[in-house]
Amino acid sequence: KCRQSDIGLAGIKDMKAVTYQYCTLRDISPSRARRGNEYLKYKGMELGNFTQVPWLLNQGDLKGNSFEVTLRDLKQVMVKSVSEGVLKECFIPCDKSHIVSMVDRIAKHGFVNFYGEQRVGNAGPSAGVRAGDIGHAMLQKDFLRAIDLLMTGRCKDRGGNFVESEDIRKMRQVYADTEGDPALTLAAFPRGNVLGRERAVLQGLRRYGRDKPLDALRCLHYGVRIFWINAYQSRIFNHMASERILKLGKAPVLGDLYLDSETSEVKVIVSDPSAVHISQIVLPLPGYNVMYPTNIIGDQYRNILKLDGVSFTKHTVDEATAKGSYRKLVVIPDSFKWEQVSDSKSQHEQNSISDAKFSFSLPSGSYATMCLRELMSTTMAR
Repeated sequence: KCRQSDIGLAGIKDMKAVTYQYCTLRDISPSRARRGNEYLKYKGMELGNFTQVPWLLNQGDLKGNSFEVTLRDLKQVMVKSVSEGVLKECFIPCDKSHIVSMVDRIAKHGFVNFYGEQRVGNAGPSAGVRAGDIGHAMLQKDFLRAIDLLMTGRCKDRGGNFVESEDIRKMRQVYADTEGDPALTLAAFPRGNVLGRERAVLQGLRRYGRDKPLDALRCLHYGVRIFWINAYQSRIFNHMASERILKLGKAPVLGDLYLDSETSEVKVIVSDPSAVHISQIVLPLPGYNVMYPTNIIGDQYRNILKLDGVSFTKHTVDEATAKGSYRKLVVIPDSFKWEQVSDSKSQHEQNSISDAKFSFSLPSGSYATMCLRELMSTTMAR
């Protein structure tokens, strides 16, 4: 056992993957850490490769991640003309030359640096509440609505299956039926260590009352509260990244923001866009301390924030504003490689690939799922 503050991590990893990362343990010997493996193995974790260092890792120290992803049962999309003006997609065996061309394209031109669904949530009417919805309400200073959205929770996945257990759904229904009565909802809470955020907020409502929703939200860790605002910013970034590519193309233009490679400062392109590479272009995550593009994309930022009823100001509570930051529009992976995974099928069809392993490195904050999505976008229709 140790305090949480004694453990240093540079970032977090995906839950549904085999992951490795460095961590630091303060005032804990290697032998003591090894003994911890007896407990950690039941959590799917293991400590090893110990060495002493004179420093501690902190959030934000992460520079990037390396990935190895195996894709199986690969198919190639082909578009056929079935009648005049009517096109139909069909799947055919994936040709080796097709994979080579797709990998070469991303290795040379990169992919749009969207935030993944892990950050912004699944889209669609059946997905329920997404993290950005809660952040949107907080930025409007409607903290009670933010709590109501948290207690509404998620609904179904894309396959139409419920993503939460029946006990959890019943508890959420009690909250809705009792108009947010915290005592009755807590009484209906499922057993076990589940829904820690919802439980903490309900306990805050019981303590402070529904007329003080911000105090109830503050029963949560600061990072959790700000995550919801970050999720809203991420959703805006994704939308504006799409607009930037659709309206202005994939080359730098006047009015774009870019990261100066010599000074690391964000500047506006005021002349000769050809002197800037697309990988230098950045878009802001909205806030009170960022610049916006001086072209039509800047206007769109202002329009969407106005429609959302959101304004960022410095002199307000942290739960209703954000400083803002910048994020690259396009990311080019490092060391993007692939190799065929041998199987009986591919041995018979030498020119087609059924299974393949892809390896690449991305800077901190970029999503492998977005790189893979670009890899598998094989037709204009997609």
